Amino acid sequence: MRRAARTFAFILLAPIVPAALYLAVAAIASRTPVNDDWREPDGGITIYVQTNGVHTGFVVPAKAAGVDWSNRIHPGDAPGWSTTPRWLAFGWGDRDFYLNTPTWAEFSLLRGFKAVTGQGSTLVHVDLLEDVRPGEMVRPLRLTPEQYRRLSAFIDATFADRREVIHGYGQNDVFYAARGHYSAFRTCNAWTNEALRATGVRTALWSPFDDGVMRWASQPVR
Repeated sequence: MRRAARTFAFILLAPIVPAALYLAVAAIASRTPVNDDWREPDGGITIYVQTNGVHTGFVVPAKAAGVDWSNRIHPGDAPGWSTTPRWLAFGWGDRDFYLNTPTWAEFSLLRGFKAVTGQGSTLVHVDLLEDVRPGEMVRPLRLTPEQYRRLSAFIDATFADRREVIHGYGQNDVFYAARGHYSAFRTCNAWTNEALRATGVRTALWSPFDDGVMRWASQPVR
């Protein structure tokens, strides 16, 4: 009976222990800064770090500091794009989850499990924006031109070599084939955080959740 009880307890606790360890590491890493000597410049290129409460990404100007996204994002890729927009919002994530979960009403445990275990390919999601409204969910961040070019290079390198365009959720968004695999360790938020690290901005060591990214974007160091 004791052996059976221990076996039953192990079965119950087996998934809890790694999950608790994952959350503990995420909590510590998301509060551990990198690029700690970074200071926001007095002038430069303003970008935005945004979240929908779960998923983070960037809003960047269509043309700035020698970076012209029309070389990558073509007018006409989405039904509503007849001309190049003023701003572009970029996010990265699991292909199957992106395409089949436009809202949380379509969420399924199987699809979520496949995403966090890195079983599928990924997409870059791009939204057309004519204006940006800063707020709690959309926070401005000023970069030097060189820092902005580093951020742009990181985002650009996420696109797959093979150009594949997939219609988005509406008239003003579109998906592109991307590189890499989504997983519990490289989430959409970890991707955003990696980009900020590569840019040289003060951010978290690692953050699989949006709050760890937005924590550093909320109060730029001056």
